[in-house]
Amino acid sequence: ARALVAPLRPRSSRSGGGVPARRLGEAPLVRRLAGGSGGAWAPPPRVALRRHLPTAAAAIGTGARGLRGAADFVAGDGPVGGQGSETHGGDDIYKVARLAADFSVTTNALGPVPSALAAIRQLMEDVEMSWITPRGGDVQAILDEIDGSSSGNHLATAPAVEHYPPRVDAVLEELTASFLAGPGGAADTRPRLLFGNGASELIDLLARMAPEGPFCVNPHVQVQYREYQRACQNAGRAMTEDPKQASLVCLVNPNNPTGFFQEREDMEAWIADNVVPGSWVLVDESMLFWAGPTWYERGVSAEFIRKMSQKHIHIFLVQSWTKIFSCTGLRIGTVVCPTIEKKEHIAAKQVPWSVTVFAREYLKAALQDTDYLERTWKNTPRWRRHMVKRIERLHPDWKIYGEPWLSWIWIDTGSVAVADSVYQAALDCGCPVRHAASGYGLPTFVRLAVRRPYDFSVLYQALLQRSCQQQSLSISFGTYADVQPSVVDGIRLVHIDDLLPHEEVLQDRAGKLQDYVKDLPNKILPAIIVDSQFQVVIDGHHRLELFRQAGMQIVPVVSVNYEHEDILVNPPGPAPGVSKETVISTAMKGKPLPPKSTQHMVRSRGGSLLPIVVLSPQIAELHK
Repeated sequence: ARALVAPLRPRSSRSGGGVPARRLGEAPLVRRLAGGSGGAWAPPPRVALRRHLPTAAAAIGTGARGLRGAADFVAGDGPVGGQGSETHGGDDIYKVARLAADFSVTTNALGPVPSALAAIRQLMEDVEMSWITPRGGDVQAILDEIDGSSSGNHLATAPAVEHYPPRVDAVLEELTASFLAGPGGAADTRPRLLFGNGASELIDLLARMAPEGPFCVNPHVQVQYREYQRACQNAGRAMTEDPKQASLVCLVNPNNPTGFFQEREDMEAWIADNVVPGSWVLVDESMLFWAGPTWYERGVSAEFIRKMSQKHIHIFLVQSWTKIFSCTGLRIGTVVCPTIEKKEHIAAKQVPWSVTVFAREYLKAALQDTDYLERTWKNTPRWRRHMVKRIERLHPDWKIYGEPWLSWIWIDTGSVAVADSVYQAALDCGCPVRHAASGYGLPTFVRLAVRRPYDFSVLYQALLQRSCQQQSLSISFGTYADVQPSVVDGIRLVHIDDLLPHEEVLQDRAGKLQDYVKDLPNKILPAIIVDSQFQVVIDGHHRLELFRQAGMQIVPVVSVNYEHEDILVNPPGPAPGVSKETVISTAMKGKPLPPKSTQHMVRSRGGSLLPIVVLSPQIAELHK
């Protein structure tokens, strides 16, 4: 019931043009398909956030768990297990009953690229169903053989699904090379560019094809993205801590999950000083995309790669596109090889057609969506700063790591028990986070993806509630009213847009209230009182306006049984005439009454009539 709520912003969306799909011809009696068929894979249920908040708050308060808690997932169980597979945070969304926002995977907080979604949607719009009218025994016999009856005489045409894509996609290669190399560098980069089914396929391929010998990961970090270690060990390589003893050196820069980053000159100097001739170096720069429009100036340079190749030190730059463009379900990655010969050598061992046409079309559209990238570079640092500020205010003892432009926050809570409780609280409210005990072996750490303030407010409420429980903080009521217990339904967290005012506010009074609160050493105000059935505001319209101006979007309310006989509206006095039915109906219709049209009272068990505000607990910020 004590709230310190972040200002929220709605998700903005932008439609974009799709990439025209290929038509391979019209079938007779064609009819375009409308809708889809059942039985397809679907993600875990995601509900509208503002409708989900009361449920999330209830789950926090009762300690309810998601569908499957962390303890229910063991090695070999479901999507997590399997020898040689990485324990991955992407599985955590399947441990919650209802997903509010996913903080466990470091994808772009903007979500998928709208124009790229339109491009792949266009591919599926080029789906047609043909009803073939039999014009002879042969056609009917074919249909009978296919369907087992003469009633199923229809066939589908879907070029994007039924045909192999071209082996070489020149447009995709040109767009990708231009993005990676910056102005003027595409011609040199394109012939050395290799695509794969996610970066993981390419990492696995490189780990198997590198010169025989041990492998080494970045010695500057406590832990590194484990896919490299997994791939190398599956390829039969031993691990060494000395890069001079390794034939394969694997570096992730910026490093996921720790957030450690080496600028270009530092990274190149380290490679030059520590890698011996004959070795391969894999530098994963997937998360460098978030550094801004000139990100490519901070990664390993093409000139340095050429220089090292002459010394027989071969540097491969690895990129995953699924995080920056939020498309982990599609799988697409690239590697820029040091030479054309090395690219052709590796491509000869790669499984053909490993990248789907849907992933290709998505990436082509995404790379051209400059607005999406500009919004990413603008909003990610702001939203990360928004999260960090509130986490530090709530837990000043936690240690927070990572560059300010990264898409995640790496946190050392300092306690295994605290990290466990944070992980569980996040699951309970439908906002899974990555527990570093899983996969990384660091049980005091958690990783949070950067998300919009609108999404973070749900997780933040869970962290506030957890903190209250840990500190045994009690709810402070300004007045204790001796009323029938059945009058009050409870105290809940609700989204501010779900509250329906039944009367307008006096703007001058709202301004005076705001000035009054600014002068208070502790920001304390009575909570809003609402009808439990329709969430109509019964008392607190001016406080609601103040909360809205302060950027609060999730607020605690006292929910009352409005039909209870001990709650009265306009009791006998100078201005009778407004009924409870009028209060509810005007609010539901969106036509509120003039300011101060109503006065609500509650009858105590002793028979006294008291202002209904006596039912409101005081709400305050936990920390300034």
